Amino acid sequence: MADLPKVKVSFNNDYSKAKLLVQNINIKKDIGEVNISFALGDFVVDRAYLSNDENYHVFEVYDSKTVQQYEFKDFNDLRVQTSQLDDYTLQIDKSIAIPLHGTLLVGQTGSGKTYALYSLILQMITKKVQYNLYFADPKNSSLAVLGDKISEENTATDIDEIIKLLQSFVEKMESRKFEVKEMLNTKLEADYTDFQYEPHIFIFDEFASFQSIIQTMEKKKRDELTKLLSQVILQGRQLGFFLWIVMQKSDASLLPTNLRENLPVKFVLGNAEKQTYVTAFGAGVDIPEKDFVLGQGVLTCPVIADTARICHFSYLDFDILEAVTHLRS
Repeated sequence: MADLPKVKVSFNNDYSKAKLLVQNINIKKDIGEVNISFALGDFVVDRAYLSNDENYHVFEVYDSKTVQQYEFKDFNDLRVQTSQLDDYTLQIDKSIAIPLHGTLLVGQTGSGKTYALYSLILQMITKKVQYNLYFADPKNSSLAVLGDKISEENTATDIDEIIKLLQSFVEKMESRKFEVKEMLNTKLEADYTDFQYEPHIFIFDEFASFQSIIQTMEKKKRDELTKLLSQVILQGRQLGFFLWIVMQKSDASLLPTNLRENLPVKFVLGNAEKQTYVTAFGAGVDIPEKDFVLGQGVLTCPVIADTARICHFSYLDFDILEAVTHLRS
């Protein structure tokens, strides 16, 4: 006699998404680890987890025929979409929006990594709350050009300038720490968003290039820089100070393990090698088998995606520099 589980399905209004609940019964194999996508027709499993009461395995599924990517024909379209979110949340695609966190963005040349970063930066500069953006680009490439348009005084390409910019960033964070401590007397366990503080984002492009240079410095200097980076990653969340590291690979030789493991949000774009996923997300990560197109990849994010989840960054079909220049003028 077979002991069949109860199954429940609930769709959203347009039937493009659903939650499939499968009763948690005592079987030798955990249902939550079973790949059920093949049995769902056009639907694909996006997330799988155990319900809070542990009575059901929950599978969040979506219609694979539904395009998840936003396509913005002009800057105003992006601004309209951004205005539908709160000031401390960024849109990734039609299914995913994430709060601000320290972030690791990994992707080989041609994966869409740079345009993914642009789509996030453009959202930031259209928010009602002012975002204070800092740009470190040791290769003096396109990010430095964009940085000069947005915040020239906080854009650095020379190694010594980058170090000074990072030191200034940490000094501002330390100053806010005392302000927030006073505010916490009125609201325990609050963070910068509760007090409407402006976020500060330090965007570090081509971090591997920077790391290769500082490895030639004396140990005392290397340790000082690692300490500054660690301070931001470990203390910045409550204060509204975030480090974003952008690179092609995140091997321990390029990004210290303690820094990588404490960045809450991680993206890997494009079709990466297995080792790239392991170093970014950790051993045992289950990556969906998919031929990722430009701007598509996987992410992990607290609450939003505890396991690797497919994401697809926006397609920007307009002149980005022109849009930024117009906004600033």
